[in-house]
Amino acid sequence: MQRVAPLVEQAAIAWEGEQGESCYGQIEKRQVRRYAQMCFLGCQEETDPLNICCLLESLVKSAGNWKAWGVLADLPEPSSLMEGFRKAGFTIWARQNIYQLDSKNKESPSLSNPWRLWTSDDIAAVNALYKEVVPSLVQYVEPMSREAALGLVSFHQNGRLAGFADLEYGPKGVWVQVTTAPDVDATNLLHALPSAIPELFGRPVYLCVRSYMPWLDTALENEGVSKSEPQILLVKHLVLRKTLELSTVQKIFESKNMEGSLPITRVKC
Repeated sequence: MQRVAPLVEQAAIAWEGEQGESCYGQIEKRQVRRYAQMCFLGCQEETDPLNICCLLESLVKSAGNWKAWGVLADLPEPSSLMEGFRKAGFTIWARQNIYQLDSKNKESPSLSNPWRLWTSDDIAAVNALYKEVVPSLVQYVEPMSREAALGLVSFHQNGRLAGFADLEYGPKGVWVQVTTAPDVDATNLLHALPSAIPELFGRPVYLCVRSYMPWLDTALENEGVSKSEPQILLVKHLVLRKTLELSTVQKIFESKNMEGSLPITRVKC
């Protein structure tokens, strides 16, 4: 059930209940990421949520040994597995829709802010838009980039960043996650996206839209773009937010540089 991959920690576990029912799952953590990720989970129909919980707790223990900040999982909505994840301490941090864009359409609208590969000069603007759009509590879980490939950026003529796209290539398609400002023309921007992706070679483009950017959902649904069933994004944190002393909080509010996030400390496993 496990595969050999460099710079990737993996664990696969099978669990058998008292009545002979069984379930199995796999978890992995890339060394460049803070959170581990559930790869798959299989079980018999109507499996006791306690068995799912026991399996997840064993997998989470492996993630703790890898010094992961937590474990992420994606479930279709609705899912019969949800109760088992809840019992194991997983909570919902967002929802997402996956749209399949037409990668064969090379005709893109004439844009005043076309897509191009980002450079080191764009990082400051990308980081600023990321902090503006992505909720602060989500930023612990959702990195600005997966750092799997060079992404794309689109700027207005006045120099303001309209949006950026994070890319990850696979043998069966390209995963794209777009972050844009709420006031952009998302329809034309997304329509021009596939033709701007380098080395696509006819592979399908799967666009991920998080629930905290509903204007992208609206633009894609108005265009009739096909999508998969909605998904729930779950997380089990293995770190705790550290409470600040009152004197420290006062200094933050009295200073000119305010940071909305909270420091965290690792939980000893």
